[in-house]
Amino acid sequence: MKLFDLHCDTAGECFNQKLPLYNGNTQLNICKGKSLDKWAQVFAIWIPDELRGEKAAEYFEKVLANFENEILINNGKIKLCQGVSDLNDCEASGRCAAILACEGASPFAKSEGAYRAKELGVKLITLTWDGENEVGYGCQSGNTSGLKEAGKALLKDMDKLNIAADVSHLNRAGFYDVISSGIRVLASHSNCKSVLERYRKDSEEKAFACRRALNDEQIRLLIECGGLIGINFYKNYLGDSGDDGFEAVYRHMAHILDMGGENILAIGSDFDGCEIVPELDGVDKVPDLYCFLADKGMNEALLEKVFFRNAENFFKIILQ
Repeated sequence: MKLFDLHCDTAGECFNQKLPLYNGNTQLNICKGKSLDKWAQVFAIWIPDELRGEKAAEYFEKVLANFENEILINNGKIKLCQGVSDLNDCEASGRCAAILACEGASPFAKSEGAYRAKELGVKLITLTWDGENEVGYGCQSGNTSGLKEAGKALLKDMDKLNIAADVSHLNRAGFYDVISSGIRVLASHSNCKSVLERYRKDSEEKAFACRRALNDEQIRLLIECGGLIGINFYKNYLGDSGDDGFEAVYRHMAHILDMGGENILAIGSDFDGCEIVPELDGVDKVPDLYCFLADKGMNEALLEKVFFRNAENFFKIILQ
């Protein structure tokens, strides 16, 4: 099968835990992806909320240097993609097509920071994590304001440079600012608020998860603008304990499909960034999910869109 996964935190785990990308004890590694016929993977470098300014930039570049070295070591199996030709080459050669992202915009929040991001090969930026940073407010910050002036300036430069804006973790007001800007936008690893409201029972955990999820208006706007929504495998964002595996993934997908999202639905696993139930906790488990969804009645053409083609179409524009 083919997989285009919109989000993992593996690059940071390899750096912080001193693990090899080839066969490290991670949810995602090259060995675990061997069963995939075609594989494109967005590797996000996560910036902890406590890192700001130059410290955030230094951390990003240290993680990136380590990641680039891992790619060099495994250059017959993975390639960092800068353009569509790289993506096509990876598909033809069977290598993993790696796409670079930054999760938390602090490394690039200063004036003309987007140009540095472009120079480093960043193709999408998740504007915030859960808290506040220089550009805006995360979904768990408690702040209902929109993007800061630095965030609006960053978006303008990102749009000029064809760097996509990722609204995962962003608060609602910031989300609407991103949508109204007209930039290419996606929610790389986000699930559905209305599904969580129906199926989660624990009130405290439910409230936390719902603040992180997309409401129906946000889903509708992402459909209208031709964005992407990658389903997150984090168990707390899928459902209650014991109901946080394949069936829960299906529910979130079905809700987006019912809203007309066939062309924007994708996978955003969040591998190596969260706790995932055993049946989903590795890239080698994704073919089992594919088979489960096929048994639930999702046809081959739809599954190809969800697992690969929708994301590929989006990134062929970003990588131009």
